[in-house]
Amino acid sequence: MPSINMIAQRREEKRRQEKNARTLLYSIAGEIGVVTAVAFVLTARILVAQGHLGDLSSQLAKLKPQVAQIQALRAQTAALQPKVDTLDGAKADTLFWYNNFYAVTDSLPPKIWLVSLGTGSGGGAAAATVTPGSTSGSDPILNLSGVALSETVVGQSMLRMNQSPRLDHVDLSFVQSQKIGNMDAVSFQMTVHLKPEAGAATPTKGMTNGTKS
Repeated sequence: MPSINMIAQRREEKRRQEKNARTLLYSIAGEIGVVTAVAFVLTARILVAQGHLGDLSSQLAKLKPQVAQIQALRAQTAALQPKVDTLDGAKADTLFWYNNFYAVTDSLPPKIWLVSLGTGSGGGAAAATVTPGSTSGSDPILNLSGVALSETVVGQSMLRMNQSPRLDHVDLSFVQSQKIGNMDAVSFQMTVHLKPEAGAATPTKGMTNGTKS
């Protein structure tokens, strides 16, 4: 009897070992399958990425001439920028003088006539160098000479100019009597100080705003 029991135990142990071996084999086979599947997926992704990279490289090669053209245009734009700035400044200067000429002529009452009109700067030598867009330095001026029927008319002109929001102040240089044929009249000369264009230095106002008759 003991020998029969030993045989039965050995057979049972053998079956258990065979079962464990099969389980281990199945586990190893499953793990190999999972690793193979993961490797396949990664390989497929790598191949797709390489294909996409190749497409991008091809597109980049096609875009290189356009990129070079854009860079050339940027260089040309940078080279033209100083000229554009100069033209913008010149345009601003033109509008500045136009608006101030209009403000002066709009301030003139009847029976007064301008004989000469000149532009300049009250800044002296320091304002000799003028950049477009900062008209006539820190103190742009208009020098006016003309004829009026009376000193009262000259005074009215100065009063209107001093009240104009576009002009700064007016200085009277002189006024003197004269004859125009048989008519009594006066000749005058005055300096109109303008408000500087935006971007120019703020001017120092004169000590007086001109004499009024």
